Amino acid sequence: MRNACALVLMASGLLHAVGAADAKVPTPQFQGDFFGEMARSFACVVGVDPTAQTMTVVLDRDGSQVIVPIRADTELHFRDSWGELGNYFPGQHVMLFVYVDEERKWTYPRAVQDDLHVAARHGWFAKITAIDPSARTYSSVRDEKDGQGRVVKQIANDYVASPDAKVWKGSAPGAFDTLAIGDEVIQQLVLTAGRKIAVEIVDRNGDKAIAEAQDAQHRKDEDGLGLPSYVTDVNVIDGGLTLTVPWCSAARAKTLKPGQAIALKPGNGSAVFAAAISEIQEVDTRARLKLVINARVAARLSYGQPLRLFMPGTGPELPSGRSGIPVFAK
Repeated sequence: MRNACALVLMASGLLHAVGAADAKVPTPQFQGDFFGEMARSFACVVGVDPTAQTMTVVLDRDGSQVIVPIRADTELHFRDSWGELGNYFPGQHVMLFVYVDEERKWTYPRAVQDDLHVAARHGWFAKITAIDPSARTYSSVRDEKDGQGRVVKQIANDYVASPDAKVWKGSAPGAFDTLAIGDEVIQQLVLTAGRKIAVEIVDRNGDKAIAEAQDAQHRKDEDGLGLPSYVTDVNVIDGGLTLTVPWCSAARAKTLKPGQAIALKPGNGSAVFAAAISEIQEVDTRARLKLVINARVAARLSYGQPLRLFMPGTGPELPSGRSGIPVFAK
């Protein structure tokens, strides 16, 4: 009897083990239903606060004014490239792409995109069908296509251009009178005296030139301000620091090499400190860096804290002493 019970228990254990082996282990994956719920909202900028990391906008849909927090991983798309929060200006027309919670309430933007970026990336170039030089107005139309490339409808719009509107058809802008019937363009709108007017009118060649110029400006800003990043993990005792560099600067961060020394500046304005790179990981569109820093510095850092990472040869000199790399890490 005792042996029979033992066999039953053994069989039960084996079945449990098989069941555990067959059980599907949950893994993170793209949640399309949530992506579809995320808010897409056009708005006009009222102002930005780079210190508080906020943007105030007036929503197109109802004229309400809201303040949205800008987090370290918010994608700031400017002039069909990357930008800084301080680049956005009052009146500028943008689109907010916002994460929502269980009740569909806004949390913070995944992305802020100006008109040039939204329109260029969606291929919304529209053909000019009419121009009135004296009124500084123009009309355009574009085909809206489905996933199979079939035209499902046409989108027609009328615009008013500002007195100093720039028309980009290449590397240098022209005046409004360079716009021609048949040109395929997008535009950057700005809210002025209660109406949205076009301040830049851009064809595909013009968009390419604008994006290339902004790419160069973004790199210059990275050199001067540092690459944006944020603390993902920190171990105060051993000085282990993990930080994440968002999409806007991930490609450049991935060119760093283990063993290199870099300077880091906290977003709160506290003292610059040095770090030694031990590992670089690719995380979706971001880069994750594992670093070694002085434990005394680690003690003043916190999870999610924004940092600016300076590429070797840029930014401040590498600190030494208690803000420097610990001796064992050299």
